[in-house]
Amino acid sequence: MNNKTAIAIVTRSRDIIALAHAQLARELSVPQPENNSFDASYRMLDDARNENGNWIKVGELLGFNRQQILDYVDLMRGLRGCDDVQHLDPIALNKCLIDSLQIVNLLELAKHKYPQLNWDSRYSLPDETSEDNAVRQMRAIELLIRQVIDEAWADQQKLAERLQTLFGKEQVARIMKSAEKDNILSGTLLEQLRIIFSNQEDYPNYYDAYFDGASGLNYASTTRETLSQFLQSLNHIRNKIAHHKKLTESEMLLLNEYFDQVVEPLRNAHQQGRLQTDPDALYNAPAEAIKAYQAQLAKLNAAAERNEVVVKKINHKLTWALVGIVGIIAITGVTLHFSGGSFVNTEIIKDKVSDVQEKLGKVKQETSVDPRKELANLGVQWDREVMQQAIKRGDLRTVKLFNEGGMTWQTQYLTAAMRDWYNEGHSKNIAETIEYVIAHPENRISNSDFECTSAIQAKREYEREGKDDDGLHSKIIHLLCADSKQQAEYARNRQEQVTQLKELNDKYASYTVPQAACLKAVLKDNGEKVGYEIYQARKKDYYALWTPGQIPTVEELAASATGEKYKDYINGSLPTKTFRESLKYYCDRQVEFAKQKYSPLIDEVKKEIKFYDDNAAKYGIKI
Repeated sequence: MNNKTAIAIVTRSRDIIALAHAQLARELSVPQPENNSFDASYRMLDDARNENGNWIKVGELLGFNRQQILDYVDLMRGLRGCDDVQHLDPIALNKCLIDSLQIVNLLELAKHKYPQLNWDSRYSLPDETSEDNAVRQMRAIELLIRQVIDEAWADQQKLAERLQTLFGKEQVARIMKSAEKDNILSGTLLEQLRIIFSNQEDYPNYYDAYFDGASGLNYASTTRETLSQFLQSLNHIRNKIAHHKKLTESEMLLLNEYFDQVVEPLRNAHQQGRLQTDPDALYNAPAEAIKAYQAQLAKLNAAAERNEVVVKKINHKLTWALVGIVGIIAITGVTLHFSGGSFVNTEIIKDKVSDVQEKLGKVKQETSVDPRKELANLGVQWDREVMQQAIKRGDLRTVKLFNEGGMTWQTQYLTAAMRDWYNEGHSKNIAETIEYVIAHPENRISNSDFECTSAIQAKREYEREGKDDDGLHSKIIHLLCADSKQQAEYARNRQEQVTQLKELNDKYASYTVPQAACLKAVLKDNGEKVGYEIYQARKKDYYALWTPGQIPTVEELAASATGEKYKDYINGSLPTKTFRESLKYYCDRQVEFAKQKYSPLIDEVKKEIKFYDDNAAKYGIKI
């Protein structure tokens, strides 16, 4: 998408969000945004949080679940930097485009909760944006990812074995049941395809080369994470297409952008002979192929729904098996009561109990192969927020099931758990869970390039409070700081400190010149400028001119001190000799105040640079 179109879409999205927030403000009992900026819309939302106590309650009022409101808030925070859309660089513009369209999509949920809301969500759509084109784009993206995986493995048997490692034998058997002959991936749902494709262990070895030189795909910190987030975001659109539901204009625009970013590098790979599959041929497929794709989607969805029914039946069997055990225990009590506890009767009962336990074990085994089903059996909802809470409380079993099922998690889950570990007396369970998550980062999503720097800064704050991390925090930092983009951001922050140090040193040097040099400089205009400043400082309460919280400059301090020393400035004129002495005094005071002001600032920045350098050496960060 060209910059002009992207700017128009972000601008229109901003207006839609402002209109929506103006109407939602009534439902949230807060003032409307004062203008149509992203920042004003976010502040209205934050007012609602203050009014209702927390984000979760705001989400309930808007019709969002916990994860949706947290995503919504994160997206709105990111959009606060998008108001000056005309001057955004291409990477920032791309992120603003995607974030704003995702917000407009989420706002549709609020419309379902409050049918009386009626903001206009229409865009001036590009020519290629249509329902029919959306189906073609969705099909092309899905088949392209499948073809990339197929070509990378080049062996269906080896691929099937790898899938068993990722999903387990039973889930792979269901995939193969829905698949075409010699095309195992044709039986996968999009989420399963995403897990296969974005696996952190496999991606660099098998798939990364196909996206070499991609100019886009920079929404997240790496190409792999960007593709993973795109595919996850497309799940909802794919399901609507499978059920022949009408897409919103924002959904079609979002799909347009995902399609352009995914197809561009794969088209280049095909033209260079690195990818056999032609993306343009997939996109320009005949109508019959498009219909067949939608039929296949319906088939896969139906199979998934049947599996859900099977899970419910298995859970029903498990419930009755448990009831049976309770019944046997009750019968045991009755038998022993009437038989006097005879050996024969208790052995019969033992046999019955063993038989039921064996059957129960089979039922349990049947439900535990698929981690998602096992979580459902435990009554745990498949939700990222639930996984985050499990990490924070040190529920290792639940976290393992989420991870094995392919649930993505954000870096903040680790840092939040680390905070709880510090605050809860170094809980062993939390530590073990953090260790496991660090060792299995394949499903991690990085939301910013500041995570490495932030983790190191957080560790420093804990150390200042006298809290020891037993090496656990360092392991998190090693994970986060291994990424090249994180290292680049770390190096940029360090360079900012180096630049600041140079500016401070230059400023300090300009004030601390010898008295003769200073006097020569101030006498270039016969001392009129400095003399007038001293006169003003003496004539008035100069400090009253400074706004609250403003730190006076070295010149202002020197002028004020000189005015106090040479009180005749109030008369507007001094003898030449006295005037020259006052200028020498001014130069000396300038040196004095410069040392007071700049020496501690320079020392602090030097410490900060040393902090960056020490941690770079400790954690292997290139600076």
